[in-house]
Amino acid sequence: MDAKADAAETPAPFTTVTLWRLKGLSWVWLGTAAVCIALLAVGAPLNMNLYHMALPFALGMAILHSASLGLTAARPVAGTLVSLVPMAVMPLVSQPVGAAPMPFSVVAMITQVFVICVAGLRAHWMVSAGAWLASVVVGVLSNYVTMPGGQSEGAQINVVIFAAVSGGLMVAAVVAQQWQHLRVELAAERSVSAEQQSRRRLAEERTRIARELHDVVAHGMSVVVVQATTASYRHPGLSDELKQEFDDIAANSRRAMTEMRSMLGSLRNTEAGRELGPQPGLADLPQLFASARSAGVQITEPELSDIVNHDIGEVIALTTYRIVQEALSNVIRHAPGATVHTDFVIIGGQLTISVVNSSSAVGAVMAQLDRGQHLGQGLIGMRERATIVGGSVVCVPMSDGGFSVTATLPLSAVNKTSNGRGGS
Repeated sequence: MDAKADAAETPAPFTTVTLWRLKGLSWVWLGTAAVCIALLAVGAPLNMNLYHMALPFALGMAILHSASLGLTAARPVAGTLVSLVPMAVMPLVSQPVGAAPMPFSVVAMITQVFVICVAGLRAHWMVSAGAWLASVVVGVLSNYVTMPGGQSEGAQINVVIFAAVSGGLMVAAVVAQQWQHLRVELAAERSVSAEQQSRRRLAEERTRIARELHDVVAHGMSVVVVQATTASYRHPGLSDELKQEFDDIAANSRRAMTEMRSMLGSLRNTEAGRELGPQPGLADLPQLFASARSAGVQITEPELSDIVNHDIGEVIALTTYRIVQEALSNVIRHAPGATVHTDFVIIGGQLTISVVNSSSAVGAVMAQLDRGQHLGQGLIGMRERATIVGGSVVCVPMSDGGFSVTATLPLSAVNKTSNGRGGS
């Protein structure tokens, strides 16, 4: 099977992502500080030379207006309110030379446009719209309160140009902010949907495994009931104590069977009728290999007589069959035409299953076309099955482009819960 198709991509380390974001944020603040300093350096001399402001007003209004831009980046509402102060005061303390633009100087208009745009990017659209509207109102009032009659027409044009330019950029900033919010929300929704889908598939796989294991255990319990019930007939001469003990075993087994059937009714669904038949085991592996060969997979079939004749429980046999089945299915889907080597070894009370496939040129092309779309639920299912019985599964890509699945299962199933504690 192809590792690129079944293995999930490893996310970047959290520290690396965090450092990258901090670095980008630092550059943003550095750029904002540079713009504020540049506006201050140009605005203060312009206020003194072109508008004949007194030094305290020329320098103070330039500093206050430039600082409001930086404040808007951190606190949009406070920054926009502060920016209106120099916009309203400067026309009152100005004595423009010649045709100097009034009521707003070029630097003041540029600064205020920046303030409005930053507010549009950083806060709710109403903050940016309010700053724009308040700035225009200040300009209009300045035309009637502070402007001499000879400059009224030029001042009106000044306000109109400011309103048009700042209004257009404000709309662009708000649209950019909303677009960014939509991207973030869409990415978050996709992440949540993918997580929910993965959890749903995992729950479905666990339910299917539980149904199969239930069927295996139910079969064993049925045998116990029959043997306990017929013991007195198959072994004449049993004492009354032994007969009563066998009767108790049969009664307890029937009660357990009733409870298990009730559980099975909650696990079954309307489409699960096909799963009511006997569950496969080790003796069915040759048919599984034959089916894979008919699909174009070249399998080196191992010697199965040792494990078939070995005393292996039905749950472990079913788990072994399903793991091999899923491994071969992945080869058929992701590495068609590959050569598969299977091996079964019993050592130290454990059964080791190995399914290794070679590389496949067709599988490599399919992996490129299917990149990022396969969720690897087959590997999850194999690991879940092995964990339930107390085993483990290791899936790793090979250096030659193939893939290896190695499962280690105890010969007797050990129930494990999700927190690692054993249970009966």
